Amino acid sequence: MTTQLPLGTFGSARVAQGMVFTSGKVGVNEHGVRPESFADEVRAAIADLAKTLEEHGSHLGALLQVHCILSDMDQFDEFNSVYAELIPDPAPPRFTHGGALVQDFRFEIVGIAEVLGSAHLHP
Repeated sequence: MTTQLPLGTFGSARVAQGMVFTSGKVGVNEHGVRPESFADEVRAAIADLAKTLEEHGSHLGALLQVHCILSDMDQFDEFNSVYAELIPDPAPPRFTHGGALVQDFRFEIVGIAEVLGSAHLHP
């Protein structure tokens, strides 16, 4: 396990127009440690996304769009399997691409979700 340094100063999420917009979520546990396995890193990042959404009046089932970044696209199938296990149907539109991530993370996820009870999106 690798202990991670603080990632910088930014807001975890912002609510506007009945939606919650999250910052990028990376896979660390509550102690700031990145799991050894890639699949567990993906699980930890999605768990952090879920926690942030819940803190802002939403949940994974209310996702409207997801943006995922993998540092190694050869891990796409493993990522996709974990994603399908954790993201409820109907799955939101998703954009996935490869790219370098800060502090050697292997996965990052950003979500936009409807705030529960929002009259802005569903009258």
